[in-house]
Amino acid sequence: MNLNIKLLIFFCSLFSFLVIYGYRVGAESQSDYILDARFGHGGKGDGEFSVPHSIVFDSFGNMYVTDNSNNRVQKFTSNGTFITKWGSHGKGDGQFLGPEGIDVDSGGNIYVADTGNSRIQKFTSNGTFITKWGSHGKGDGQFSSHAHGVLIDSFDNVYITDRFNNRVQKFTSNGTFITKWGSHGKGDGQFNEPHSSAIDKFGNIYVSDTKNNRVQKFTSNGTFITKWGSNGTKDGQFGVLLGIDVDSYGNAYTIDQAKSLIQKFANNGTFITKWTNPEFGDWALEDIELDSSDNVYVTDRVNNEIFKFVQSIYPNPSN
Repeated sequence: MNLNIKLLIFFCSLFSFLVIYGYRVGAESQSDYILDARFGHGGKGDGEFSVPHSIVFDSFGNMYVTDNSNNRVQKFTSNGTFITKWGSHGKGDGQFLGPEGIDVDSGGNIYVADTGNSRIQKFTSNGTFITKWGSHGKGDGQFSSHAHGVLIDSFDNVYITDRFNNRVQKFTSNGTFITKWGSHGKGDGQFNEPHSSAIDKFGNIYVSDTKNNRVQKFTSNGTFITKWGSNGTKDGQFGVLLGIDVDSYGNAYTIDQAKSLIQKFANNGTFITKWTNPEFGDWALEDIELDSSDNVYVTDRVNNEIFKFVQSIYPNPSN
């Protein structure tokens, strides 16, 4: 084989490598998360939704979804197979008026923000009613007309983002008031309609401060640590910041409803990556939850679906 042919083969191979490597690096710089599954559609039947709102996973990998306009909670296996459901429209024990936030404690009990009734309800994992607390108002243990996010720490303390009272309230697992923090404003530790919260392995609390277009980070007793974000369309900025969750490494994931966008940050607010999906409905994404393997689930309230994303070193172009 003469020298010219060898050089031609070498440069063709080099070109192919650079094209493939360039694609992979470019893809990773945008996101290394790909769509793995989706399930649900509009309706009132088992496994159907009318405005799916929030998600939580128990220690067995079962998934619970607040089915907002159907006024119920549905329980599924991790792959989306329907298990059971509970709830109906009303004010009685086990009934709901637009349930939103949801979380699970160390014993597998389920806590639901019964938003329209300005209260929290607690159930067993199969939906048996245990207790409730809260009423409409501004006092300790009371909630605005939008008690929203529910978060439970490793001690089974319960944190509620009280959206229109612009605060976070902390309770024991039976509803006894512990403390609160926040007021209306733009300063550190103040809020303008906080939506959801998440907790890392150190017990730090991350709150999506929706109308201030930022994330705020606190200790478990409400001491301010840091913040990030502003209004805009650039990386690390937000249009309508809603759901938030934290992975096992302490990275924070956020939902921007205005841009149908998921963003990922380090625990100090440094932007890491972002992604969206052409199947998302406009102004549809509501909440985000990670399972024990750090797979990402988001609720689409317009398409009445749940989308699951998994991390891949090199995203498949067909996705």
